[in-house]
Amino acid sequence: MDYRAYQVEDFLFDESFRQWTSGTSAQATAFWEQWLVQHPDRVHVVRQAQEMIRVLNNHYRDDATDDRLASELQRLMNNAAERRDSESVTPIVPLLQRTPFWRWVAAAVLVFTIGISGWFYINISHKAAATSYANLTKITPVQLQEKINNGAKAVNLILGDGSVVILQPKSRLSYPRQFAGANRTVYLNGEAFFDVVKNPASPFLIYANQTVTKVLGTSFLVRAFDGEKDVTVAVRTGRVSVYKQQEFERAQQLGIRRIQGIVLTPNQQMIFNLEANRLTKALVEKPAALMPSVGTQEQVFEDAPVAKVLTAFERTYGIKILFNEADLSACLVNLMFTNETLLERLDVVCQTIGASYEVHDGQIVINSKGCK
Repeated sequence: MDYRAYQVEDFLFDESFRQWTSGTSAQATAFWEQWLVQHPDRVHVVRQAQEMIRVLNNHYRDDATDDRLASELQRLMNNAAERRDSESVTPIVPLLQRTPFWRWVAAAVLVFTIGISGWFYINISHKAAATSYANLTKITPVQLQEKINNGAKAVNLILGDGSVVILQPKSRLSYPRQFAGANRTVYLNGEAFFDVVKNPASPFLIYANQTVTKVLGTSFLVRAFDGEKDVTVAVRTGRVSVYKQQEFERAQQLGIRRIQGIVLTPNQQMIFNLEANRLTKALVEKPAALMPSVGTQEQVFEDAPVAKVLTAFERTYGIKILFNEADLSACLVNLMFTNETLLERLDVVCQTIGASYEVHDGQIVINSKGCK
């Protein structure tokens, strides 16, 4: 089935799509969430269809007779037509009275698509404006100074607490001359690498394009340009927590200490898709050794258990590698690595023992049937 050609009404007719939207099928949920990640260009249409399904489900939950549905649909269509100053609306009640629910809902979609599109545009635009760099730096009660990099090379900054920021071209950062209070808060529009001085008593917060990155002391990169659909946070060392800004601020207002976000460790990254409003965790494109000098040194394994090799990779790159030690207990290898990347080293190990690996949620999973 080629879902890429689906329009709003097509999604409404699809049973698994309705199950996903209604939360009644784990299998449907897994399929559609994965499909949406693979086809981000269809997010807008999918969100329209989901909103229609939720509205109609809620509205007709207790009285979903054909007569009731047809009557309500006619009323909504008439109202929509009046709002568009349409000349007239052709009565459709007789046609709909014997039509199954999900078949005639498509007619409503044709009427509401413009309205729903407008609703999404207004709400998303309002949200983006309220959480924009310009708005946040304007409403903060703390006096800020701003560094703008209009040059062609990165610029180094040293903040009041000693933290170092490497600000990339076409980027700007607003920050107080001296940090005070419970948090060390800065505002970013663009891309910057942060090397934050550790201070458990005063977390470091970076507000960037509808996200908040919270750290105690570590080094990491944030990319959040206005106009780009994704925000990226990639960790080099330490531990970083990333939240959606609205959820973070709501938790702060309510005094909630534990809120849902994404925790990143070395060589992991978070990608926040603004259109889908979804945080996802993955490995960085090129995992680097925690100590660069170690990563460039030779690693030699003679008659070594594969489990020992994988554990050595974990220590070198700080990435969790999941495997069944019992399955690999009979696997011995003779390998030498010099300048290979982590993924290249994993390729060699897996080819040697007839295994494979996959990257899931920022971790590496080894699939193997063992060695004879």
